[in-house]
Amino acid sequence: MSNQNTRYLSRSAAPKYFSDIQIRAFHDPNARHHPGSHSGTILRTVAWNNLGSRIATGGAGGNVKIWNPEKADVRSSTDLKGTGLQTTEKVQWDPTHAERLASCGVGDSGVVKFWDYRTAKATQDIKTGGDNYSLSYHPDAYVVAVGRKDNKIKILDLRQNAVVNTIDEGNDTTFQTTFSHNGTIILQTHASGKVVLRSYPSLEIIYTFNAHTAGCYCLDISPSGKYIATGGNDALISLWDTTDWVCLRTFDKSDHPMRSVSFSFDGAFLVAGSDESMPISMMHVESGEYVHEIKANYPAHAVAWHPSKYVIAYTGEVLRVTGAGSFSS
Repeated sequence: MSNQNTRYLSRSAAPKYFSDIQIRAFHDPNARHHPGSHSGTILRTVAWNNLGSRIATGGAGGNVKIWNPEKADVRSSTDLKGTGLQTTEKVQWDPTHAERLASCGVGDSGVVKFWDYRTAKATQDIKTGGDNYSLSYHPDAYVVAVGRKDNKIKILDLRQNAVVNTIDEGNDTTFQTTFSHNGTIILQTHASGKVVLRSYPSLEIIYTFNAHTAGCYCLDISPSGKYIATGGNDALISLWDTTDWVCLRTFDKSDHPMRSVSFSFDGAFLVAGSDESMPISMMHVESGEYVHEIKANYPAHAVAWHPSKYVIAYTGEVLRVTGAGSFSS
């Protein structure tokens, strides 16, 4: 990606800065609409690698595609075929390696595939025994937590190539499972609206709080670890202090359920995605102000900030990437 001056952006400068953003659409002419896909959205998940040099997407049809954010031409992308899935629900990059990633979803006995995109081949696969909805790497990249649709969370150890532990959440659907930055806590979001924190590796519950009045769908941890943001079926984004677990503020501009939420690399800004057609709002974390709005006439289910720049990748019927001054002409 071409050089962007990575100076920190103030709240007052943000509206003008983001109003000048470029938006690039990454079209795949071979992609087809799949009637069984959720809310008609083809792409379900998006993730940057740790260098910000590649973007992974996945969705209906099961395949995973790797894009070069500098080149919107599909000929510069890489297909990871043979997932065995009907739908890819989640992709995530190895936090220690810019070329490795994992994917999971619905189909093929819940196979979780681990890839090296340079060879476009799977290096490893582990079956969880059921359809999967979420996954999260431990910071050491040897352990992955995978949430199944039957409310069981499987702990995978890549060194043993096996499932080594299971968390059973009973009747309370779990939507997202995420490791803390230091790997000592697993955070889970639930259909009941609560967030559960478990100690790792003991898996014992250490704290629970009610984040939303309806389902809590998504969660992100700020880069500093000072805050977490949660999104829910009540159309709210909630900001929580991780010292006292107090809700500092809510963002309530949306009328639709929030399916993904992401902090910018400096922790200053938030964006969130929904299954419903709506603008993508950008919020300033400390002041609570809305600073920009990205027009979108389609569902943007998944959103993700670049790891070191003011650039956003978001899904819809195609991948779009936006960021002022970030791309070569």
